[in-house]
Amino acid sequence: MDLSSNRQRRSQAQEIHIPTELVTEILKRLPAKTLMRFKCVSKLWESLIRSKYFSNQFLTVSSQKCLYMCLSDINEDDPKSVILSLVPNATNPSTFVVDHDVTIPWLGSYNLHNLCGFMWSSDSKIPRIYNPATRQLVTLPATSPCSQGYNTFYYFGHDPVNDQYKLICLNSSYTYIRIYRKPEGNIRYCLIGGGPPPSTLKRGRRILKRWVLVLKPGASWKEMDPTYNHMPISRPGLSINGRIYYMANYVVVSFNIRSEKFKTISAPSVHGGLKNKKVSLIEYGGRLALFDHTHLKHKGKVALWVLENTRKEKWSKKTLVLQPSHLNLVDKTNFEVKGTTQSGKVLLIPSDLRSPFYILCYDLQNNDMTKIDINGLPDHWFDKKAAKRCFSLMFMDQSESILYLGDLN
Repeated sequence: MDLSSNRQRRSQAQEIHIPTELVTEILKRLPAKTLMRFKCVSKLWESLIRSKYFSNQFLTVSSQKCLYMCLSDINEDDPKSVILSLVPNATNPSTFVVDHDVTIPWLGSYNLHNLCGFMWSSDSKIPRIYNPATRQLVTLPATSPCSQGYNTFYYFGHDPVNDQYKLICLNSSYTYIRIYRKPEGNIRYCLIGGGPPPSTLKRGRRILKRWVLVLKPGASWKEMDPTYNHMPISRPGLSINGRIYYMANYVVVSFNIRSEKFKTISAPSVHGGLKNKKVSLIEYGGRLALFDHTHLKHKGKVALWVLENTRKEKWSKKTLVLQPSHLNLVDKTNFEVKGTTQSGKVLLIPSDLRSPFYILCYDLQNNDMTKIDINGLPDHWFDKKAAKRCFSLMFMDQSESILYLGDLN
């Protein structure tokens, strides 16, 4: 009798059906690392976790704050990048420690950025995008003119309306002039080239070419009409509300991801232009802003320019002076801006890798600066010469993604 009851209970348990919506609600609250392991539970779970719908749902749930640090040895014939995952210390929230590391092909140089949980380089000759949650590295197709140019810049953006990712490539090169001297005078022939010119050519005017790529399987670059010829400066771009922004010397250029149209916005009046200042694009209260920290080290002050009206190109300025107790954090080190957190705090990282290593989190609303110590970095990276290594750091604040790059469409 008892044996029959046990069989009946087991049969009823096997027939219990958990709705997919409930499974989704449970799974999307788990860490990305756990989800990667749960793909092997069943084909149904693997299909669900890999789906774009689930990936978008996962982004809506707050995840654990995590720092990723990329260290690269640029002096090797086959350079590699080491990605360190840093998590808050359980007993000291103002300290991050190394959780794990992974070695991948060289991701890029100093200008590494974060968008929707992806890591990418803005000035690498080989465009690559890396998802640290899934550990998927994708090498994007290169265009011949783009890869041969003197200076190449990549900017990555997301259109939330169509849920579409696009990459734009800007390549600045020169025209070259070959001069033939004849008795009746000089005859000049202009040749357009993107690589180093032969010794018989003289460099002429600078030109700019632009391409766009929709991130999806089988993607290819499409050349765009060079309506504007503003040369980008070597600073990170920014993606906000379906637009990509990047800086030229006297203007900020906006690219509408949906319409693929460029627009220029006059930059604030800064003596010598943006190129000669320590200015970075940041998001401030959902708006585009310029964060000028030219005088942070020596004077302890920064200037914040917020774009109040895009159509009228109207900027408002706010000057912030550090509290006296914070001056010792910045007076001996040069810092670079690495974006903002979800709460609007500016992340500042040192320009050089020194031990002990720390970063700064600057709260613009309350004019408060917090020091975050980074512990557990391998000692041999501090011993390398600066010319033989590069590093960058990204803050994944509620933006960790499990989206498979090959599944973007």
